[in-house]
Amino acid sequence: MAEFAIWCFPNSASRKPAIDVPPAPPALRSWFFEAGILVCRPSAGQSGLGAALKGGHNAELHNHNDVGSFVVALGKSTPLLDPGGEVYTARTFSAKRYQSNVLNSFGHPVPIVAGQLQRLGRDAEAKVLKTEFTPERDTLVLDIRSAYPVKSLKKLHRTFVFSREGRGSLRIVDEVEFSRGESFGNALITFSKWKKQGPTRLVVGEGAEAVCVDVSADIATPNFRSEEIKEDLPSKKTPIRLGFHLPDTVTKATMTTTIAPAGDL
Repeated sequence: MAEFAIWCFPNSASRKPAIDVPPAPPALRSWFFEAGILVCRPSAGQSGLGAALKGGHNAELHNHNDVGSFVVALGKSTPLLDPGGEVYTARTFSAKRYQSNVLNSFGHPVPIVAGQLQRLGRDAEAKVLKTEFTPERDTLVLDIRSAYPVKSLKKLHRTFVFSREGRGSLRIVDEVEFSRGESFGNALITFSKWKKQGPTRLVVGEGAEAVCVDVSADIATPNFRSEEIKEDLPSKKTPIRLGFHLPDTVTKATMTTTIAPAGDL
């Protein structure tokens, strides 16, 4: 074992091994059950989409209110992402921490429910309802209802389906039910250039590392609005929130977001 360790972690005293030890291919996925985080990778030798999906809760170390969040990578780019933390100030470590729109859920790709952002606390937790992992696709189903302080909210399930077919795709399905009519919307976050290709279709990113996003709902065409998130980030970049909202209040709806390399949708 010691000799193998020297081969793997060479230094000036190590010798070249008598045989080449090929690197192990990366696993198709990494599932961190206790944290509720799933990392999905393309098949071996495939150049395609990758994604990280997050359940978790809203009382984590250095917490952001981001239950149900996700990141999408293609090539060396992450066209859809979590913008990260802000430049630390006294506000960051005070009762006003979640006034920051990169620390609260406004700055994350998660729903706004009945006009409400996610609440803080250990009880604001994603419950894992289903996992199904195969060489072709990975499925993760989360119940994220507890993250929202909305009494009329009866159901909010977020389903992620990561497909390795072709260059890959990610489908996010949000199923919501209320006891009375309420508003519902969703969002994507990016630092990249973007453009509209239709009422609910976007291209985010540039060149071969751009993704196409298509958003639909079962009862109405969502309205679209883009907004800058004006907070001070270490990168000095300005995140853009690409929001999709149902035009009327609903008691039950399903909203689907499909993401794939540009040209594949």
